[in-house]
Order: sequence, then structure tokens, then C-alpha cells
Amino acid sequence: MSRSRPSPAPALFRERIAAIAATGIPSVVHAPHHSHGVNPCAPAAYDDRAPREIRSHIELAMSQTFEAADTLGAKTIVLHAGRYLPGERQGAEEEFSVFLDRHADPRLALENLPAVYAGYPLLGNTAGELAALAAKKIARFCLDFPHLACTANYRGLAFAEELERFESLDVALHHLSNVRRGSITDEHLELDHPDGGLDLAAVFSRLRRHPAVPTTLEYKQDSPEVYTRQVQVFARLRKDHAGA
Repeated sequence: MSRSRPSPAPALFRERIAAIAATGIPSVVHAPHHSHGVNPCAPAAYDDRAPREIRSHIELAMSQTFEAADTLGAKTIVLHAGRYLPGERQGAEEEFSVFLDRHADPRLALENLPAVYAGYPLLGNTAGELAALAAKKIARFCLDFPHLACTANYRGLAFAEELERFESLDVALHHLSNVRRGSITDEHLELDHPDGGLDLAAVFSRLRRHPAVPTTLEYKQDSPEVYTRQVQVFARLRKDHAGA
């Protein structure tokens, strides 16, 4: 069982968002997910809080998410469908549909998740599954490359073929980091990690075909130096794969 991190107090929340907005930097908002106590498809799964507390927390977290997007002028809010208990996929799909009815917003972009993480299943792993979950309630999607690689490795699928299936979706954002060769676990490795096994040729081929779709680099480290270096690595890789 787990307990979520509390949402910031309203005054502190608004102070932080206002400071970000003051920079004028274009922003993308990521909605809280299961590690923050917001698990849309199965709110009470793996959670020892009282149901009423869970519901109140989700309402506050989503309200702050939309307020942050309003203040920042963000056009995209990334959303995870969440994790569910083994054997309860159908119920999770139904619960997620209810969540979308309650928290509808045209800025939402549904992200593909790894098939499993830390032993529990996650909902919405492939392009086809995302389209079914969205059910025309969400029109836009976030394509996470290492998440898709983890899913392909877990299910024995061809990454390049699964990547091609995203051509049928309106992808508003890419998430990019690396994944160990053959791994089913998302670790947010750096692009030039020595154990990295992501099919970079396929990734950069898609990026070249969709230059208008923004790409976010995602790493566990908070250090600005890591991102500064990885932006340089990204630029080099894009050049190296220009003709791939």
C-alpha cells in the first residue's frame, strides 16, 4: 500500500505557478498520477487511504492541474490512465471513462504507459489501447518512446511496428529518454547511457516526419547540467540520424 504526496497549500501553489508564468517560457502541464495519489482508472488500488479522502484529493489535484494550465497558458495537459489490480482491467477501463466524464478538458493528452511497473499492470500501453480508452472523450495523445519500448519488450512486440501505429493518432507531445536493452522497466535513462537500447533510428525517423510535435526530455535528475548536456546529445543524435 502507498500514501500520496499532499497537494501544496493553495497560496503556495499559486505562488509557484505565478513564478513560472512570469518567466514567459511556454509550458506543458502534467497531471498528477498514481504516485501523487491520482489514479484515474482505479482510485483505491494500492492505496490505504479512506475512499472519501481519495476522492477529495483527486478533486483538488485535478482542480489545481486545470488552474495551473490556465495560469500558464498551457495548451497541453498530459494524463496517465493509471495502474490497476491484476485481473481487474475491465473495471479499470470503465472507471477511467467515468473519470473522463468528470474531468473533461480539450487540453488533455493521454499518454501511453509501460505494460507493467514494479509488478503492477498499467492501463493504456499501445496506440490501439489509447484510442479505445479515449473513446472520443480525449482527442490528443502523448507518445512516450521508452514506455512503448518497455511494452514491446514485455509483450514480445516489434517496437518499430508499434511506433508506426501512432500515426493514426493526433500526437500532441513526445516524451523521450532511454531504456536498457530488452528492459520492461522505465528508468528515464540519458540518451547516451552506455546500456541504452532504445531504437533511436526509429525514434528520430518519427521526429523527422513530425517536426511540429514538441519533444520533452525526461530524466530523474533535477540538475540543470544534465538537461543542458542532454539537449546537446539530442541535437547530435538528430544530426546523426538525419538520413535514417
